[in-house]
Amino acid sequence: MSSIISAIPPPPPLAPPLKAESMTAPNINKFDGCLWAKKFPDIQQGCYLSQICVLTKPKACKFKNIQSIIQQGPTCGLTCLSMLINEALSPKELLELAKNWQYTLNGEMFSAKNLCDILRKVITEKNYNNITCQLHEGPLNCAKVKNFITNDACLFVPYDPDYNHSPCLKSGHKAHWALIIGYLIDNDDNFYVLARHGKTKSIAVWSLKSLSASNSNLIEFAQPKGYPNTDFLLPEGGIGGPNGLRNQCVIAQNIENETVAVV
Repeated sequence: MSSIISAIPPPPPLAPPLKAESMTAPNINKFDGCLWAKKFPDIQQGCYLSQICVLTKPKACKFKNIQSIIQQGPTCGLTCLSMLINEALSPKELLELAKNWQYTLNGEMFSAKNLCDILRKVITEKNYNNITCQLHEGPLNCAKVKNFITNDACLFVPYDPDYNHSPCLKSGHKAHWALIIGYLIDNDDNFYVLARHGKTKSIAVWSLKSLSASNSNLIEFAQPKGYPNTDFLLPEGGIGGPNGLRNQCVIAQNIENETVAVV
């Protein structure tokens, strides 16, 4: 038995430990489509995940360079407003102002008119005299709204988000605010919007048609599951009424942030 064991060759020496640089993953773009936007990773990711212009570049794509802020609590509208003004007032500071002005109890914003009023007050208090804002009433998928977006306006749009935050139809039970910061027009002339909102740091890419349909379906409030015993301030007539959210958005113009043309 000992002679058999001695005939087995010794194992090879262990390989030297890898240097730190060898263990670093190569810098490979994980998206193999939408290469026309590879210099703008947020846009490339948003288009790729939505399967928009995966193989060919769009006719046009522009956006305002506005950074995301993750919301805390039911403050999606105020968080979008803070994004627009580059956090000159934080969502928390805007919450205190909105409560003092009696527009909200917890940060909720179930009235587009009230959000427009808050923006006007902020413009005055912070001397943002270049910014103008107005309330749009009616479906979003129209020439007027497209004209504002393509001329560098930003829009505050309430809508129902699906599990992946894209627009869906839930009668307003999931009402959420998004800030539209740009647009994309594909080779079939379909119009898409580029959006930021308080649930993710990524840029979303949605069809204006689907966002408009979601905005038009905001007809009734549902108590959020995460806030079963919380009181919320609702406008007279509810969210589907003339002072609510349905078929309404806030248009802000003359935003100083850089406008970036992707194509």
